[in-house]
Amino acid sequence: MRKTRRLAGAGAFALAIALVAVACSSSSSSSGSSGGGFEGTALTGAGATFPDPIYEQWFKDFQQIESGAKINYQAIGSGGGVEQFTAKTVDFGASDAPLQADEIKALPTGSIELPTVLGGVVIAYNVSGLDTGLKLDGTTAAKIFLGDIKTWNDPAIAALNPGVGLPSTPISVVHRSDESGTTFVYTSWLSSQSKDWDTKVGADKAVQWPTGTGGDGNDGVAAAIGQTDGSIGYLSFDFAVSANLGIGAIKAADGSFIAPSIDSISKAGGGLTFPIQPTTNILDPSATGAYPIATTTYLLLYEDGTDANKAQTIFDFVTWALTKGQSTVQQLNYSPLPPDVASKALAALAAMTASGQALTASPAVTG
Repeated sequence: MRKTRRLAGAGAFALAIALVAVACSSSSSSSGSSGGGFEGTALTGAGATFPDPIYEQWFKDFQQIESGAKINYQAIGSGGGVEQFTAKTVDFGASDAPLQADEIKALPTGSIELPTVLGGVVIAYNVSGLDTGLKLDGTTAAKIFLGDIKTWNDPAIAALNPGVGLPSTPISVVHRSDESGTTFVYTSWLSSQSKDWDTKVGADKAVQWPTGTGGDGNDGVAAAIGQTDGSIGYLSFDFAVSANLGIGAIKAADGSFIAPSIDSISKAGGGLTFPIQPTTNILDPSATGAYPIATTTYLLLYEDGTDANKAQTIFDFVTWALTKGQSTVQQLNYSPLPPDVASKALAALAAMTASGQALTASPAVTG
């Protein structure tokens, strides 16, 4: 069992960035210029399921800008994404958890890690007659996922929800079965809330669950919860909304109960600091009205690309995603990065090169 990896974060504003001149290949391949404009080339990526809906939408939208940029993304979980990125079998990786020290050490080359969008890890449930908005705190949630609280009318749950008719239905816990950044975020929050959880289970992408059944990916957890009366699990906000599951309101540090929403998740995002470190997170933010289990998700990029067309396409896509792409995220129940955070992410992207040559975004992306 791994010990909890402690997390911390804070934010700042820096909107202007300077991106140096490009020396990119003028290839005459099908991914090159047609009529003077760079058309992009095909890419492959793998990783987190958490951002998959918005990534798929972004890939589709970006192909309207660079027609050759056909991006094949495999949503296999953060653990799988880090593994494939480390093995260099993909052009980019994705993870909901920041790279840890052992993962950074295993990388064969320099990397860039930057946030792309904000989301929330929610406690979702399916209990007949119990509407969304059930109030939960970290201590009670930990006891549920430890298997210590076994029925929905347990006194600990009732004390948080006075006047709510709670059934005696047995609780069925659902958790992730794959290595998951969502699991890392959720178990990190539980560890910060419960010493019992911290000592018995801890926080990681995969843990030894004391009780429950596993689901593959956020979609697998959502499906399992939806099929079982009395079930409870954790998953990303967007998947829970799409599956029409009950969603809990979580007790914040000031004693208020905060429901996940685009607004409450956005309020948590101001706590993100750079550079991204193994301990980076936005859990339990101090901002009033901020959702306690908010998180960002990260793209993993090779610092120096050996294929000029691929490097330029990745650079263009990420530039677009951090600017124009942010305007579409709310449609899929994500929250955009605060402007200062997006600006710092662009500054981090500026370190990316192609065979040692600096990159700038193509005119179609910035125009």
